[in-house]
Amino acid sequence: MIDANAPATPGTATPAPTAPAIPVEPYRPANLSPSHTAEWIEIEKANLAAGKTTPEEATRRFDALGASPEQRGPDTRSDEVKQFDAAFPPAKPEDFIIRYHEPGQFAPPMTPEIAAFDQSARAWLSGGEFSRDSGNALVAQIEQTVRATKGMTPEQLESYGLVEFAKLEKAYGETLDEKLHAAALMIDALDKKQPGLKALLRTQGIGDSALVANILMGQAERYWMRRTGR
Repeated sequence: MIDANAPATPGTATPAPTAPAIPVEPYRPANLSPSHTAEWIEIEKANLAAGKTTPEEATRRFDALGASPEQRGPDTRSDEVKQFDAAFPPAKPEDFIIRYHEPGQFAPPMTPEIAAFDQSARAWLSGGEFSRDSGNALVAQIEQTVRATKGMTPEQLESYGLVEFAKLEKAYGETLDEKLHAAALMIDALDKKQPGLKALLRTQGIGDSALVANILMGQAERYWMRRTGR
């Protein structure tokens, strides 16, 4: 048995201990929220730029953090856009909560049709760069709207739309047209990538809901800020 405390043989140098070979594992801090994940990605990017990590190690860490190609590249965002991203970090498709059953009921099996819609809905939310909170708020409001308009006749839906639009006019005044236009452009861009969003908003008064429109207009502001800086 080797005695670690035994003195070295006189006249010989004490050999340096050799560390066992340990495989480099992908780096990922535990239990990170989306906003903290984004912060860690920025830290890793700064470490790479400063030469504190090698490109290979940075790639492993970016992969573990789920960083997109855009997140790994040079940060060209304005200070205002950085503030938006910090306050409303875009979520991943799987981060959103979408139910296809009433609260308290068992979830039905995912039919091919439901699975296809679910994939589209998550693509719209992710493509629109919704944060997890704002995306789930939109989903919840759509669910409430569908319950409220269920069984309405076409005439009742038309009246519902007029009442909801009056609410928006009262809330936004002369700025409403500009905000609605920005939201419409965002919706058009998302629908071109994943068709069906426009059709959904025309269903059961969803797009007429003042609360749904309010969430979409707020998101459109962030969506275009990230692209135009204003």
